[in-house]
Amino acid sequence: MSVIENPWKNFDDFDPASFAGKDSEPPQWPIKLWKSPVTSPYFHKAHLLLAADCSAFSYVKFHAAYAAGKVPLICCPATDFDITSRLADILRHNDVRSVTVVQMEAPCCKDLKEYVRQAVVHSHLPVPVQLATVFTPGEDLEEDEEFTARATVRLRREKGEDGE
Repeated sequence: MSVIENPWKNFDDFDPASFAGKDSEPPQWPIKLWKSPVTSPYFHKAHLLLAADCSAFSYVKFHAAYAAGKVPLICCPATDFDITSRLADILRHNDVRSVTVVQMEAPCCKDLKEYVRQAVVHSHLPVPVQLATVFTPGEDLEEDEEFTARATVRLRREKGEDGE
């Protein structure tokens, strides 16, 4: 394995503090972990946020609670490939200050914290990691059943299968 020297080591013009006090619009694109470049000036001296894809949609105050002042990356532990290697490469090739992990309380997210822990181990760097879990609220089954029944009737009508 060849070691690539950190290209941002002497990159002093970029200041992550410029994110402080600003809204949580992503400072970089793409935000999908597997599509992100391994080296980026956005990662230089940054506090990363690695969030499960659905977590931001599941918690109304997500951006204020987790994303402000951080460089966001998203992934899905159930469908994305090679989260550990990709994150380890990003950590190894950039001066990342910390990683905040936001996972859902769902079976599909159960391995995310282990993927991140392994990425830090593979990077050989002392990167602090903070873990947060978003819990899903209880579901009102009567309301869900009513919605499903209405959607089924509408679908049958659109397909011309209305038995009326």
